[in-house]
Amino acid sequence: MLHAMTRVNKLLDHKDYSLYMERINHLEKERIFCKHGFEHGLGVARIAYSYLLEKGEVSLGKEVIYAAALLHDIGRWVEYQTGEDHAEVSARLALPLLKECGFSPEDTQAIVVGIKEHRRHHDDDLSLLGEALAIADDWARDCRYCSAQNQCYKFSPAMKQIVY
Repeated sequence: MLHAMTRVNKLLDHKDYSLYMERINHLEKERIFCKHGFEHGLGVARIAYSYLLEKGEVSLGKEVIYAAALLHDIGRWVEYQTGEDHAEVSARLALPLLKECGFSPEDTQAIVVGIKEHRRHHDDDLSLLGEALAIADDWARDCRYCSAQNQCYKFSPAMKQIVY
């Protein structure tokens, strides 16, 4: 039997999540680099989940991993407008959504910490979810075939080494 992921579905249907995705899509309409809409979040969710399964880490649960990945960039639109770090904004915006969608305080804490850490790729003190999100955020980018490679600050020779 498939797991319904009820809380994640509530999250995806939440009016504020939809509003944040619309704002991001509008502000990234002309962007030549990677975009940060639903498809990116879903890619990060799938990769983070697979990564943790391969490590034998099942303590977080699929819904927690997917919720964190789908929410990790929801503050991008604020960063575009004010310059505030989108990881911090995303964590702040995620809090009421997680509560309204039925995530426990423990799950919410793990998700918020993971979201805040998703940009700290090389830190040794990342949470398990933060590590998975940071890795998946990179792996979800199609840098190998991107036409904007030469202009992108994210692209490096190491990105070519990612095995899909």
